[in-house]
Amino acid sequence: MTRYGYARVSTLKQDLTEQIDEITAKGVSKDNIFSEKMTGTKSNRPAWLNLMSIVKSGDEIVVTKLDRLGRSLQVILKEIDQLTAKNVKVTVGNMSFDRSTAVGKLMLNVMASFAEFERDMIVDRMQGARAYRRKTDPSYQEGRKRKLTPQMVDAMREYYQNHTQVQTAKAFNVSPRTVGNYMSKPKNY
Repeated sequence: MTRYGYARVSTLKQDLTEQIDEITAKGVSKDNIFSEKMTGTKSNRPAWLNLMSIVKSGDEIVVTKLDRLGRSLQVILKEIDQLTAKNVKVTVGNMSFDRSTAVGKLMLNVMASFAEFERDMIVDRMQGARAYRRKTDPSYQEGRKRKLTPQMVDAMREYYQNHTQVQTAKAFNVSPRTVGNYMSKPKNY
């Protein structure tokens, strides 16, 4: 029997240290902890898929919270069902779920429903905040801030007249594709 840990955060800016420390405190070797920075709404997470490919009957996977396995009821139950079919135990915090009992199934469904509910509430709050900003702040723009200012684009256009797309990309610290995108657009940005 091997004990594994799985730690996940949703964005690159978040830190995995707290989850990893909690998992190691439960007796899992750091060498057996799989971690990644990726949204839980995706099921094709590389570290998770790697872990799923090596666990075998009798092994255990430890996570700090159920929503680390996924953010929707469907995804969480699918992952747990796959692990249960392999006879792999899942421990969440201080709880383990025995899907062979009615109480175990109920507890898992309730906890997974709350994980999905929490995700939905986060999305609702973010959408509400964006709608409020659009309504009250005329300068508000959604999405990532542009890396290039209009002045930089003008300079890039001028530079591009005497250089290749790759040379221009290197000079302005952007990808060649970005250069191509800007050069193919009319000058009204």
